[in-house]
Amino acid sequence: MVLVYVLIAFAADIDSAAKLEIKILEKLVLDVTRKKKPLVYFIGVPKKKIHLLTSYSSLKETKTEDKADFVFIQNIKKKFDATKPTMALDYSSFEKCENCIGLFTWRNGRPILLLIEENLLKFHISLPDDYKYFIESKNFNVGKK
Repeated sequence: MVLVYVLIAFAADIDSAAKLEIKILEKLVLDVTRKKKPLVYFIGVPKKKIHLLTSYSSLKETKTEDKADFVFIQNIKKKFDATKPTMALDYSSFEKCENCIGLFTWRNGRPILLLIEENLLKFHISLPDDYKYFIESKNFNVGKK
């Protein structure tokens, strides 16, 4: 009985931003993989975030990248060569991952989702029309003429 109380209390402690992030990332992974319970591999992602994503979504962690359907990276310090659909969770990791399908992060309290058209094609990913607003070409340069 005590265990149930602890889990309920923990769920209530999740802030609205974390709940929104879990929903967005879960939907994206489900739409990319087209699996009900995709296996996800995490590189550099804090344990707390991994716990939230795997406890409050249908995503399941795998301990090896080769078994993963999807990869999340964060806090990457050197170039990363994505061989599976990979999402960066910070700008620095996104810059070091030429083949990442996109970026999810927060700026000024708002979620930012950016998907790279060429990398989606490279991994043969077609997403529902809901994502069109978030898809950009690698060649798109903000503020440049």
